[in-house]
Amino acid sequence: MNVRRLQALAWALATGLILATGSAAASEAARSDRHALIIGVGRYAEDPARPVPALGGVAHDMLSARTMAERMGVPAAQTVVLQDAAATRAGVLQALQALQARVKPGDRVFVYWSGHGSRYLDAQAGGCVETLIPHDLKDFSHAEFARLLKPVGDVAGKLFVVYDACHSGGATAQRTLGPWRPKTAGVSAQCSLPSNVRSRSLAAAAVDASLGLADVVHIASARPDEVSFDHAERGGLATVALRQCFEGDARDLDGSGAVSADELVACAQRHVEQALAGQPGLLPHHLTIAGNRAFVPAGFRGSAPPPAPDAAALPTPDFLDQIVAQADSQRQVRVRAERERLKIGSDALSLAVASSHAGWVYIAMAGSDGQVTLLFPNALDAQHRIGAGQTLVLPRPAWRLVAGGPPGTNRLLVAVTDRPRDPALLAGAAVGPFMLAPDDVDGRRRLQQLLADTAFGAARLDIHELR
Repeated sequence: MNVRRLQALAWALATGLILATGSAAASEAARSDRHALIIGVGRYAEDPARPVPALGGVAHDMLSARTMAERMGVPAAQTVVLQDAAATRAGVLQALQALQARVKPGDRVFVYWSGHGSRYLDAQAGGCVETLIPHDLKDFSHAEFARLLKPVGDVAGKLFVVYDACHSGGATAQRTLGPWRPKTAGVSAQCSLPSNVRSRSLAAAAVDASLGLADVVHIASARPDEVSFDHAERGGLATVALRQCFEGDARDLDGSGAVSADELVACAQRHVEQALAGQPGLLPHHLTIAGNRAFVPAGFRGSAPPPAPDAAALPTPDFLDQIVAQADSQRQVRVRAERERLKIGSDALSLAVASSHAGWVYIAMAGSDGQVTLLFPNALDAQHRIGAGQTLVLPRPAWRLVAGGPPGTNRLLVAVTDRPRDPALLAGAAVGPFMLAPDDVDGRRRLQQLLADTAFGAARLDIHELR
């Protein structure tokens, strides 16, 4: 659908009415919806029955995790750090309870853990059980920790979890290899066969705990049968790699306009392989990711990551689907078209939009002509508030959209946001009453930033134009 051919009726309102809906104050207030809990254990309680070696790199991991939290927009005042003696079992439980009390619906939460992990055979569980070891050696099994995260995940719009601890080991794994120390301790003989020194299941635990994986991302530093490594002067290898990628090394490989969790992990894996290249006796461990792989943890903060050098050769992604992946699944949005197939030159678009939550409605269209347009709100109709359970029928009488071609599919995105946005962020051009986004990767990034910066619900719909 070519917006330059759309029929705009009753041009009575001044253009630019919607440009004042956002403000610097509102943007600053948005930071209150970010939280972080950073846990690191490099020194453990002494127990002759269970000696756990120190990890010198954990102190560096704490700084790296803080950097990642900052990149995700978490203010220092809402970042809680538990390190060494403070990271006992009771301390972690208390911090998780406090986090649950702070988080509001739609907030985004970052949870990070660095330290030793372990594995033991549990006949009742039918296999090896993986654990995280707190300072006082009173382990959390992966299943237990997932259950403890569930109350936070049930409320948060997105929960982003990173574990830099390995859950395998054995005689070979216990020795230091050059500057690298394995992040594992106290592994039972039956579960001590790491494959990368010559099953971790955090995702399964999340499913068992009924964590909705549309709203959760789990990143672990190694596969179930692998060892991840600590460097006393740098920190955990996976953490160092992730921090570098957060700081700008990650690339928008598909040209969608933002770096997804999947692309972040691909970047970190590349760093891990480079760091371990040529190390005798070692193979690179592999970061794993589960949950919402399309989630964008930090694409809207700081400078935009440059596209891949060969981005022009990649197929144009459905970046509208990536925006939907940022939505809070608890905020249900439904959109229905009176007709999904429109005859060019005669049929008009008619939509019914309903939302489970009150908010502000935005409609973006990737047209059959390749252009991306913000259709609503617009200079003819700036009243885009919707109540919980309410249905809006659009367009209203003040404006009308008739199919203008070319033939093809128009991809519509309907978002209902928790607070009004500022369409000036698009840096686009006015076409009649509508806003045309820049036709490039930066334009797609700007649309993602506009709609997905704070809590929102979203729905997608295709409209087909026919001759």
